[in-house]
Amino acid sequence: MKAHVALVNPPYPSGAPKAVFIPLGISYLAAVLEENGYAVDVIDCQLGKTQAEIEGELARLKPDVVGVTSATLTYLPALEIVKTAKQALPNCLTMMGGPHVTVMDEQTISENAEVDIVIRGEGEQTVLELAKLVSDSKLKNLSEVAGITFRKDERIVRNQDRPFIQDIDSLPHPAHKHFQVGRYKVSGKTYLPIITSRGCPYQCAFCLASTMCGRGFRARSPKSVVDELEWLRDTYGAEAFAFYDDTFTFDINRAVAICEEMKKRKFQLPWDCRTRVDRVTQNLLTTLRNANCLLVHFGVESGSQKMLNAMRKGTTVEQNATAIKWAKEAGILVAISVVVGFPGETPAMLEETFDFIRRTEPDYLYMCEAVPYPGTELYTIVKDLGWEMSSDWSQYHEQTQVFKNPLLPLEYIEQKKKAFYDEFFSPKYFLQKRLHSNFYSETMSRMALNHLLWRTKLPKLMSGSLKRLRRSQGGHSQASEQEA
Repeated sequence: MKAHVALVNPPYPSGAPKAVFIPLGISYLAAVLEENGYAVDVIDCQLGKTQAEIEGELARLKPDVVGVTSATLTYLPALEIVKTAKQALPNCLTMMGGPHVTVMDEQTISENAEVDIVIRGEGEQTVLELAKLVSDSKLKNLSEVAGITFRKDERIVRNQDRPFIQDIDSLPHPAHKHFQVGRYKVSGKTYLPIITSRGCPYQCAFCLASTMCGRGFRARSPKSVVDELEWLRDTYGAEAFAFYDDTFTFDINRAVAICEEMKKRKFQLPWDCRTRVDRVTQNLLTTLRNANCLLVHFGVESGSQKMLNAMRKGTTVEQNATAIKWAKEAGILVAISVVVGFPGETPAMLEETFDFIRRTEPDYLYMCEAVPYPGTELYTIVKDLGWEMSSDWSQYHEQTQVFKNPLLPLEYIEQKKKAFYDEFFSPKYFLQKRLHSNFYSETMSRMALNHLLWRTKLPKLMSGSLKRLRRSQGGHSQASEQEA
C-alpha cells in the first residue's frame, strides 16, 4: 500500500512579524506526490492552530510520513511539530526540509532524536523517493537516496547532494486545493504567488538562494507560465499575482516573451515581480507595464557603494537610481528593500542610504536589519568578528538586530529607522497613494495608515525588542554554542 504523507507548514513564533502567503514549497511537494498516486494531507498552521489541534489532526489522519518545512525563523515551531508527531504517531517517519535545516542538517539530526531525516535543497524528487521506500518497507535503503541526512547506528550519515531539477516545466501545478485560498487576501483581493524560475547566479552575502536552488538559472517556458496564471485565475479566483522568482528578468528575452504571451491571450490581471537593477532596461520596463505589471521590487540594499561592495551585491548606487527612475517613467510603482546594520556600516553610510531614498523617491520601502542566517557569508563574517549573536532562532527576522554591532547598536538603529519611517510614511504619502485606484497603491495607503495609527505605540514595541535581544544574548554567543 502506498504511503500516506502529511505535510505541515509551521506557525510563526509568537511576537514575530507575519508574512502570510501560500507556501509554494509544500504545495509543489503535495502536487508531485499526488501525481504519483500518494495520499497527501496538508496542515497549514500559519492561519492559526494550537499544538493540541495539530496533535489531534495528526492522530486523526494517521500518516506514515510527516514532513515539516522551516526557515530559520520557524525552525523552533517546526521542531515542536515534529516532536508532537512522534508523540502522536511513534512509528511515523519524520522529515524536515527548508533553508535552515539544509545548512544545519547535521546539527538538527544530532540534537533532535525526533527528526529522522533532513531533506536538503529542492525536495520534490527526494520526498518522492522516500515515500516509495516507506511504501515498499525498504527504509534500510536510505543510503541510496541523494540529498538527505539521517541517523544510522548512532552516527550521522550525509548522502551526496541531489542534482537540481533541470526541466521545471515538468513539475505539476502546485496543489493549492489543500489551502484556504480565499483567506490569502491583500486589500480584499485574492493575491497568489507564482514561481517561473529557480536558481540564482548571484552571491549576495546575506542570502541563501543559490544554496537552496543552485547558481544555474532554470526557467519555465512562457506558455507554461501563462497556463498557470490562467489556471490560478479560473480555478482559485486569483485577482492579482506575485512573481516570486529571485530575479524574474534575469533572462530579459524570456521576460518579454512572457509578457507577449499574456497580451496574446488578453490576460489583464495586475501583477508584480522581484528583480535586480542590473537586469532591467527602459524598453523592458515599458514592456512589463504594457502587460499590466504594476509594481517592481528592487533589492537596492544601500545608498553607500562601500556597503554594496561589502554585501557582494554586484551593483552600483547609480544603477539603483537609474532603475528606479526608469520604472517610474514606465508607470510602474517601485518598492525597494534596504539592509541596515551590515558589518562595517557607519552612521554616515546609513545616512547615505536615507539620502538615496529621499532623492529617488520609491513608492514603498522595506527596511531590513542585517540577519546572519546560518549558511550565509554574513553569518561567517559576524562569527569571525567574535560579535555576540542571539541563540534564539525565533528572533531571526528582519525587524530586529540579532547580533551586537559596535558601530550601529540596536538602540541607534531603531531610533533612526523609526524617525525615517515617520518621515517616509507621512500623511502626504498616505494621501498621494489614496488618490490612485491601483490595487498596489491602495495596499500602500493602508500600510501607511497603519503606520500613522501605530506611531504612538512604536516606542513600546521598540522597548520590548531591546529587552528580548538582551535576554536572548544573555552573555554568550551563538558561535560558542555551536562550537560546544
